[in-house]
Amino acid sequence: MRLVISATLWGIALITGAPAQAQETLTRLEAVRRALGDDPGVAAAREGANAAEALVLQAGARANPTLDVLLEDFGGTDTFSGVDGAQATYSLSQEFSLGGDRRARRRAAQGEAAAALLRAGLSRADLQEAVEAAFVDAQAAEALARIATRRVATARELSAAVARRVAAARDPAAAGSRVAAQLAEAETTEAGAIARAAAAKAALASYWGGETTFSLDARSFETIALRGATETISADIALAEAERARAAAEVDVERAKQKPDPSVTAGFRQLRQSDSSAFIVGVSVPLPIWKRNAGAIASARAKERRADYELKARERALARETAYLASQATAARGEIEAYATRIIPGTEQAHSETLSAYAQGGLSYIEVLDAEAALTQARERQIAALATFQKAEIRLARLNGAMPTTSLVESSE
Repeated sequence: MRLVISATLWGIALITGAPAQAQETLTRLEAVRRALGDDPGVAAAREGANAAEALVLQAGARANPTLDVLLEDFGGTDTFSGVDGAQATYSLSQEFSLGGDRRARRRAAQGEAAAALLRAGLSRADLQEAVEAAFVDAQAAEALARIATRRVATARELSAAVARRVAAARDPAAAGSRVAAQLAEAETTEAGAIARAAAAKAALASYWGGETTFSLDARSFETIALRGATETISADIALAEAERARAAAEVDVERAKQKPDPSVTAGFRQLRQSDSSAFIVGVSVPLPIWKRNAGAIASARAKERRADYELKARERALARETAYLASQATAARGEIEAYATRIIPGTEQAHSETLSAYAQGGLSYIEVLDAEAALTQARERQIAALATFQKAEIRLARLNGAMPTTSLVESSE
């Protein structure tokens, strides 16, 4: 369901410097694109994924052979003096993995690469969530500034009307003083609202280090719709599952280390004293007597159980937060619809009728001030409800896997 807020809420231009027609209109989607293209955190996460992927190749590499050169029986006494009677041995040794070490290491590295890729995606999603929230803050701040500007315009009109009535002795002199105070308060509020809007826009532009010479597109703030998930599983859950799989692979790595890996040696020996030569072969097998890697295996298994518990905890936390945000969005939607269809139209009508009655002398300026305050409060609460919905929708999109930029809701069309 989509609801587009009445244009009467946004019809007042907020003057902050450059003419509106000279400024680029920035959409939420474009703000996200700019931030993603400039953020070093996203680049760092991407390089982390590249590093993990490179380690997959390294984990699958075989052990290097060893070249040994051994010179014996030289530099001694009698027949062993000099090097003429020396024995020279040249050999190559190669370790063979019989316990599945290499396959286990590769699976563990692949698990880490998968987790690193998910972390990179989550880094982008987290940044997009932050940028969208900042965009909503800037939109809400500008909407409040528009309301403050409208209030000042109304206060000035009322101040002029009261001044005429005081001059005609139709209102007491105190009325002029009170309305003047109301005008001063409205102008102060407007100045503060404009300053907050500028600060919110600057905070948004800081995500890509740009200038604030743009105007904000209000359509994404006015449109009340939830994005549908583009993934079958939340990226946070996918990451927790990847980390659990990696932890399970680490158990296999440590268990594979229990099995000894033999080394085979083959070489050539030269006996200079007798001017003869011979081949040599040998096998070296570690004996797992004192060190059986039991502690490392126990640690890896504990980490696997921890990853499983963390996955379950994340699923529960995600379900709780999603349910809360969904109820918050539903409540905000109902409030927005009430303000758009009943409260604000009724308050505007009451305000208009109060002004008409005041002009005819049927009501005092006190009723006019009350009606103006009620209308301002209703508009401000509508904006607060809109901001609440948009923030809840953004967070839901982040949690439910609907954060890819192509799925952004940019208009009501």
